[in-house]
This record gives sequence, C-alpha cells and structure tokens, in this order.
Amino acid sequence: MQRERVTLTLQKSTLLEFIKRVEAQTPFRFTFDEAELAGKNDITIRVYKEPLSKVLERISSQTGLEFRLINNNIHIRSQAIQPKPLPASNSNAQEQVTVTGHVTDKKGVALPGVTVLLKGTTTASPTDVEGRYSIRVPKGQGTLVFSFIGYQTQEVDIDSRASIDVTLVDDARALEEVVVVAYGTTSKQKITSSVSTLPVEELASIPVQSVNDAIAGRVHGVIVTSSTGAPGSKSSISIRGGGTPLYVIDNIIRSQNDFQNLNPNDIESYSVLKDAAATSLYGALGGNGVVLVTTKKGKDGQLNINYSFNQIYSQPTIFPDRVSSYENLAAINEVYRAEGREVPVSEEELGYYRDQSRPFEYPNTDWQGIALKDYSPEQRHDLSLSAGGKMLSYYASGSYYHQGTNLNTDNNYNDRITYRLNTVGNFDNIHLKVTTGIDGFVETNSVPNSSTAGGYGQLFQHIQQKGSTQLAYNEFGLPYNGTTDNPAVELSPFSGYHKNTSRVFNSILGLEYEAPFLEGLGLRATGNYNMWNSMSKSWNATAPSYALNSRTPILGNPPSLTAGRGDGSTLLLQGFITYNNSFGDHNIDFAGGYEQAYNKSGSLTATRQRYQLQFDQFVAGPTVDQLASGSESENARAGFLTRLGYNFKSKYFLEGTLRYDGNDLLPATKQWGTFYAVSGGWALSEESFMSSLKDSHILDFLKIRGSYGLTGILDGIAPFQYVPGYNVNANAWVINDQPVQGTSEPGTLPSTNFSWFSIRSRNIGLDFGSLNNRLTGSVDYFYMRTTGYVSADTRYAAPLGIGLPPINNTDAALRREGAEFNIAWADNVGNFTYRVGLNYTYFNQLWEKTYWEDEAALKNPYTRESGISQAALTTGYISSGFYTNNSDLLAGARRISSVDVVAGDLRYEDVNGDGKIDGSDFRRIGSNSFPRMNFGTTIDLGYRGLNLSAVVMGTGNRDRYIGGVVQGSNVENMLIYDFQRDYWRPDNTDALYPRQVSSAGVNGNNNYTSSDFWILRSGFVRLKYLQVGYDLKSTLLKVSPFKQARVFVSGTNLLTSSKSMDYFIDPESNQNNEDYPIQRTFALGVTVGF
Repeated sequence: MQRERVTLTLQKSTLLEFIKRVEAQTPFRFTFDEAELAGKNDITIRVYKEPLSKVLERISSQTGLEFRLINNNIHIRSQAIQPKPLPASNSNAQEQVTVTGHVTDKKGVALPGVTVLLKGTTTASPTDVEGRYSIRVPKGQGTLVFSFIGYQTQEVDIDSRASIDVTLVDDARALEEVVVVAYGTTSKQKITSSVSTLPVEELASIPVQSVNDAIAGRVHGVIVTSSTGAPGSKSSISIRGGGTPLYVIDNIIRSQNDFQNLNPNDIESYSVLKDAAATSLYGALGGNGVVLVTTKKGKDGQLNINYSFNQIYSQPTIFPDRVSSYENLAAINEVYRAEGREVPVSEEELGYYRDQSRPFEYPNTDWQGIALKDYSPEQRHDLSLSAGGKMLSYYASGSYYHQGTNLNTDNNYNDRITYRLNTVGNFDNIHLKVTTGIDGFVETNSVPNSSTAGGYGQLFQHIQQKGSTQLAYNEFGLPYNGTTDNPAVELSPFSGYHKNTSRVFNSILGLEYEAPFLEGLGLRATGNYNMWNSMSKSWNATAPSYALNSRTPILGNPPSLTAGRGDGSTLLLQGFITYNNSFGDHNIDFAGGYEQAYNKSGSLTATRQRYQLQFDQFVAGPTVDQLASGSESENARAGFLTRLGYNFKSKYFLEGTLRYDGNDLLPATKQWGTFYAVSGGWALSEESFMSSLKDSHILDFLKIRGSYGLTGILDGIAPFQYVPGYNVNANAWVINDQPVQGTSEPGTLPSTNFSWFSIRSRNIGLDFGSLNNRLTGSVDYFYMRTTGYVSADTRYAAPLGIGLPPINNTDAALRREGAEFNIAWADNVGNFTYRVGLNYTYFNQLWEKTYWEDEAALKNPYTRESGISQAALTTGYISSGFYTNNSDLLAGARRISSVDVVAGDLRYEDVNGDGKIDGSDFRRIGSNSFPRMNFGTTIDLGYRGLNLSAVVMGTGNRDRYIGGVVQGSNVENMLIYDFQRDYWRPDNTDALYPRQVSSAGVNGNNNYTSSDFWILRSGFVRLKYLQVGYDLKSTLLKVSPFKQARVFVSGTNLLTSSKSMDYFIDPESNQNNEDYPIQRTFALGVTVGF
C-alpha cells in the first residue's frame, strides 16, 4: 500500500464514499461487514498523492477501524481487541490454564493476525507470524472464537484440551475476485461479459507438459483435446467449440507455441474471455475467444525462494495384447476350413509355432516387447525467487522439464528450459511506475527416423501391424533384413533422427503515469519485442540389417541430411489513456488506446543426399543433387480501441467497447474494419426488495447480464491475394539488353473483394451466491453466427486453368449456440475443509450453407452438410446387425456388389425402398468427432496439513470410424490383437466383429465397406487428475527455516470408462492405435520454500 498513492477531497462524507474513491484509484478492493460501518458518516480528508497506507492511518484515527491488506483486498474491522484477564469471582479467581494451537488456511499455510477470543469475555490473543497462539482460559470451560477478515469465523469448544489447531475457510463474501480482462481488470461483481477464471494455485504441481493440459475439466466453456502422448506434444483448447483462440500474456498477444511452453508456476491469474463483450477489443483476432494470463510480479517483503521437483513415470493408458503366431495361424486355418479351402499351415507347422522349438523358421515375435519400454521417465524442476521494497520489486524463475519415451531408443525425447524475470520500479516523486520483463524458453524435440516417413505414425503402425510370424532378429541377435519396415532396424541408433530446437526470447517495457492534477487519470505505454528461431536437422539413414545366419551388414539406401533454420520477430507498441472516478453514486471507467504490431519471418532449408558414410554433417555429403529452398514473409496490423463502463451504486452496469482494426492481409480498400460490443448487468441482490433474502443468506449475490457484439477472424487468408502473383523459376533471359528473371503464373487470380469473416454473437448469463456464499455458480446461454467466409465461388469453373479469386461468400453462414454452467459448494466441518465443483459445456452448430459444397452436392438431402443441425462423421450404409440364417439372407434386399453372403456377414438397410442396396442408400452416419458436450467435476479436500485434489472429466458422444489394423479387411491382416478374436461364429453370435474371411473379395467386401457398424461411440468419463499431499510444516517441521515444505503424489488419466476401450483405443486419441499413445502418469513431488 506504500506504493499506491491517492488524491482525495472529502468533507463530512460517508465511509462508503471514501471506499469508492480509493477503489477507483487503486487496484485494491475493500471488504467489510456493513454493521461495522454503521454511523461512520463524518469522514473529512484532503490529500494529494498521499501514500495509501498513510491515508488509511488517518481514517483509522477518525473511525476507530483497522485496515488489513490480504492479497489485493483491504479488509476492514474494528480495531484489535487487547488481551485482558478474566475477572475474578467474588470468592476467588477461577483456575486458569493455557491453551495453545496453530491456525492455518485450507492449504496448511500459517495465518498470522487471527483473533482468538474466549467467547463471552474480552480475553483474546492474536496469532503470531507462524500462525501460533497462546491464551489463558478457565480449566475445561468455554468456547474459542477464531476470526480473521477474509475468512469465515469458527467456534471451537475447549473440552479440557490443551492444544487446539484450526483450519479457516475463505469467506467468499469478503474476497471479491479480481478478474483480468482485455487490457484491464474488473471484479466478479461488476463484470458484464462472459469470463471464466481459474485459481492458479491448482496448476503449479500438476505433472503435465503444458498449461492447456492442466486446465482440462476445470473451466466451463473450455474444451481441451489431446490426441497423442508423444514427448513434447501439447493439448489444444477450444472456447465454446470455436477454432484456435487468441493467447495473451501480460496484455501482449503471443503465439500458441509461446503459451503452451509457459511455466504454470509463473502464472498469477488465468482468464478465458468468451463472448463479444469480452473479446471485441481484440478485433479480428479475438473471434475464437481469448485466453489471457498475467504472470507473477515481486511483492513487498523479504526474499522468498521456492523450489519444486517432480519425478514422473508414464505409460500408455491402454494398450492391446497381441495374439501369438500360433493363435493367428490357427484362426486362419479355421477360416479356410469354413470356406471349404485347403488350410495354408499344416498341423506339424502349427506345432512348431506353438512350442517354439524352431524359432527362426517358425517365429513368435513380440513386437511390443522389442520396441516398447514398460514406462518412460520424466523430471521437472522449478525454482523461483521474489522480493520487493518501496522502489523495486522483482520475480525471477527458471524451470527444466525432461520427457522420455515409451520407445526403446535414445532418439526420442523432449527437453525444455524456461526462464522469466519481472521487475516493477516505483518512482513516486514523479508519479511513474516502470515495469520490465524478459522471458523465454529453449525446447529440443527429437524423433526417431522411420523407414517410410518421419514421426510416430509410420513407426507405431509398423510396431502394431507387424505379424508375430515375422522375425525381428537373426540367429546372432542382429536386426533381420527379411522383414520389411522392421522396427528393430528403425529404432536402432544408426537409423537417424529428426531433431528440432526452438528458442524464444521476449521482452517488455511498460510505463504507467498517474496524473497528479486530475484524480483517476492515467497514461500507460508498453513496448514489446519478441524474437524466435528454430533449427531442424533430419538425418534420414537406415541402420544396417542382416541375413538370417550372417554377421555381414546389408546397407540400406544411402543416407541424406536435411537441415533448416527459421527465425522471426514481432515488435508491438501500445499506448493507453485511462480514467476511473466516482461522482456520488455514479462510477465511470474509461480506457482508450492504440496498438500496432509488425512481424517478419524467414526460413532456409538445405539437403544433401547419397552420403557414403554415417557422418551427419553437411561437409561430408556430396554436392551432386544438393537442394535448397527458402521463404520470407511479413505482416503488419494496427488498431484503435476504446472501452467505456458505467455503473450506478454498483447495482446497474453498462459497458461498450469499440475497436477499429487494420491488417495488411487484406486489400487496401478492405483493410480496416470496425468491431464492437455492448453489455449490461443488474445486481438484483443489491435491491431493497431482495434485502430479506440477502440478510438470511438465501441469496447473497444475484446478477443477470447480457451482451451483443461483432467480432471477426482472418482464418485461411493468405498474404497478398489482392495483387497479381507469380512464381520465380530458375530461367533467365536478356531482353533489350536487360536481364529478366524467369517467372510463371501461380494459378490463382487476384481479388480486391474480400475482407474479414464476421461473427455476431449474443450472450445471456446469471451469476449467483447462496447460503453464505458456500454455494456459488453461473449459467450462460450463447449464440453466434459467422458469415463472410473467404473462398472461390463454387458455381463457376476456373477459366483458362487458373484458379478463381477469393471473395467473401455471401451465402455461406455457420450458426453455433449452446449453454454452460458451473456450480460449486465450499464449506468446512471443524478442521476438515472441502470444495466440490461441477462445470458443463454444450454446443451445437448448423451450416446454413457451406462454402465448399457445389450445386450437385447441395441437391442430395441425404449426404449434404448444408442445413443439417448435426454434422456427420462420414457417409455410408445403415447396418442392421448380422445375417443369422438362410431366412435372413432370402428376406429383403442385399447389397448388389456383395457375393456369397452367408450368416455372420453384415446386413444393410434398403433405406430408399427400391429393392436393392447401392450408393443411393448412403446416408450421413456418425456424429462429429469433436465433443459437443463436456463436463468436469473438481474435488478439493483438506484436513490440517493433509489435502486431496481430483478432477473427473468427460464428454458426451464423439464418434470415430474404426479403420486400419483395428478394423482389418481379412483374417490375415486383422487378427493381430487378442480382442479381435471376438468375431462371429455360430457359437458367438453376439460378437464384436463380423465373420472372418480369408480375403475381402470372398464376399465382395461386404463387411468392410463404409457403414455405421464401424462407427464407435467414444464419449468417456475419466479420472483426469488426482493428487494427495501433506504439509510437513504443520507437524514435523514446525520449527524450521522453511516457509513451506510439502510432499505429494499425483497422477493423470488414471481411470477411464468408454466404449472405445472395447477396441483398446483411448477415447481422446484420434488414431486407431497407430500413433504414440495417450499417457497415464504417476508422479512423486516435493515443494519447499525459504
């Protein structure tokens, strides 16, 4: 409070008026019991740029009240009670004993300054800096009352105890949450837009790769999806079903990659801006919503050092067991016999496969055992320092994260180092605050080379699809040459790698000036410079392999080396003027500003081929057929923005926002657009007719709010589509004695008739608190309509073979609407504290008309996407189970392309009733693979120093089409996993799979053509996160130099229920067991503070 200065002129005003004036000039919010303010109506003060701490001292002397700062809240209460002895009885004094104890919050952190009062007396004692107290009371008698501003008062009977420890619970009425919004802050009570927030302390110790992973299941309106568990992979998020949101860190727009590599321990606040009222100040960049975080700054006080460590072990959430070579071949023989054909494997050979007496002739290879580890190790270290004084405060942090692999190779890992330094300098004599910040990261990701492609897709496909009858190693334990795409070869350290190292450096300089001549007026300027570079290196080499009985290496194709380098930078400048003030019951909040950004980037890639030796350096490669390519790009944007908020008696709220946005991706006549929003709110709980409900705590808080606005997006708009373009080639001519570079037309005509996509959205919401704010929550309904998609006109063919120019398609439109809510209950029973929360998000969308469907597609009502409220996964036949007997085969229509259909084959519906089944019976099948309904439950329990946190999350239906090796097309390719033995037989008619055939042609591919039989409902419920921790400071380390000392165990993706698990497919994965699997993690951790 020493750094904050206020200017006030009040003459016999109320204390409430004083509070409003201070709140308008500072980031602090006051909390109080209105009964204690009664009669405080004679405040007189005149100060100019006086430190707030001094002002409060003067008000305290006038009112007899005490002001205490906790976080960003100033709590008001009557001045502390001084300890007084109990009065003696008329005969003799009662026998006195001393009761001692420890007072903490629900996380086990000591609370200094808590008043401990013997009920019915004036005997009281405060807790010390360690949260400890000592009080003299009558032996075996009385009740202790523990009270602290910002926490719920708690009464505890003494019951002859000499030691009483107490855990206090936050008082939600007192702690009015500060919410970070676009280019500013507000409070939960005043906000009129749709914004979700997340307590950041929940993120720090979760053993995940990125911040996005940590918020899964915790925030309503936010959908988190994870498709792979590969080292370095990161989840993506969608806000209300939209595309990639905008990411903002400390009011600076950053890339998705920057945000995903943000250290969760550095986050001070986390907000999700969802409706137009919240996002319109970001103009065309905020159409998909905004994720906004602020990072930690130093605070007044002595040096604080915090260190945390996580040792993590991960393994696939689910992985299918494979059948042995004997089981595979025995099933093949069974199918051949059923088809009346000669079996391909004799009984004698089957015996060799079963007993493995001749393993190199009749192998039984465990590909998973060869290629995969039991678990992969990870480590995470975090260190932070913070301190502050009157003029300077700082926060510094560094972290290291190492992620290993499930694969048996040293060429697969991810390493990341992050760093941050934030400083705040206060120059009170010139009314200036200077903030600086630098942050960045270095991330290295290495992936093994596959014989067919880089990345995991082909490699895991080879591991999963290789039959157990194929050899991995020869008789000498060397990789066998006779197996194509042998994983033992691909995972060899001699088989190359794909390695990429990314570096990001970001710097911020901010100046904030508070005008001494006009109360509430401020100026703010920010400069940001962000630079990045990446270096990639791909060594495409194949390790030597060997014949069955040979030690002589057989070399593969000559290696090649490809290296690339990319770099770029962004320079951003912001300037704002702000004005906040109160005029009686009228409160005004204004901000206006200008922002501009310029970014440029470039890349260069080079390749040398046909290396003679395993030496992965350019100088060792031949220059014949060497290749090189490169690119450069630049982009500039600018915007003027303003926000004006007004409220009357903190009861009626109105806010308008406007941004005039420009971007050089658009033609000159279309480069600037206007985006706006208007919103309002009504705090019904502040009305007199609600006073009885509020006083009885039936409704402590109730507010309705609504908004309407226009935002935009620039998705898919490439640079310079508005000017004629050309491609430069290697030819050159001399024309009229002048050299001329050879060029060619690019294939698309230019256009000057396109601009932003437009999103018009509405939102209606309600926020409430009840039962002494133990029950809190919010409900929202949203609707948005997107128009102006940029595309070529599908009605006309391209003339002369040149693509048509892009335009804003006036017919295409997408509607999306939905609802969301969150509700939470928090309370305590003695020292046991608990909080349970539930959040829910649902949306649906309808293409009024797509921008890609031509006239022919639009004419088919059964397969088109336009005008359909539920998007389909694909198109195909409608199945009706298996044929069971000859009567089934003779009854009804059959697919005309099918032959020799028998019992156990799939049966399809003649949906158009024409007596035959063909392409005209195709219909939309399945629903969207992206989840439309999402929910999460959060649980936090605490008892003294012990705490437990859990998140259970899930989705409604999300469909996937079973394909690839999980589906198969005949028994030889299909019977790889144990669960695939559940196929139709006369004694197994309720099977997972249709009858098996020796080849797809046996029945005209009847069973594996596209149909809804292969649509898998993949909704799920999952124990996403669980942590159990214990604060050693509360027991073993009560007397120690540690400010905190906590140990914990945790895990992610621990339990899952989903229909997709029948096929051993993780429901969050978007692959059919052919990519790096989603991981389950277990972690041990410790956090200490000094």
